[in-house]
Amino acid sequence: MPLWAIVTDTLSVLKTIILVDDDRTNTVLLKRLLELDGFRVIVTPDVKRAQDAAEKGVDAFVIDCNLAQGDDGVDLLLAVRQGTTHAPIDIPVIMTSGDDRRMIDAETAGASRFLVKPYSPSTLSDELNELMEHGE
Repeated sequence: MPLWAIVTDTLSVLKTIILVDDDRTNTVLLKRLLELDGFRVIVTPDVKRAQDAAEKGVDAFVIDCNLAQGDDGVDLLLAVRQGTTHAPIDIPVIMTSGDDRRMIDAETAGASRFLVKPYSPSTLSDELNELMEHGE
């Protein structure tokens, strides 16, 4: 089997995560560590680009509540749960924030999990694996 076919087969098996966060330092680190744990990671800094990325297929979202330029990650979560994106409405969505008061908004909107920043990358990876194996 040619190398390109092996790589293509491997990529098709990887679970795709859309990481929505405008903090570049955070996303570079998380992307690298999640990829080491076997995920394919697409990083987007805002709601619009996350919705566009979801058109290509996604297995889970990790969304920061507070995004730049007035975007609110909870709005993306609501769009997913209401079926106005290309993602399945029951897709795992982990919401994150440095403000634990956002947990109520996230849970009310249908978050699968909520993580308070800072959290360890291994915690995020464990939560993603659990959600994808066992559901919410």
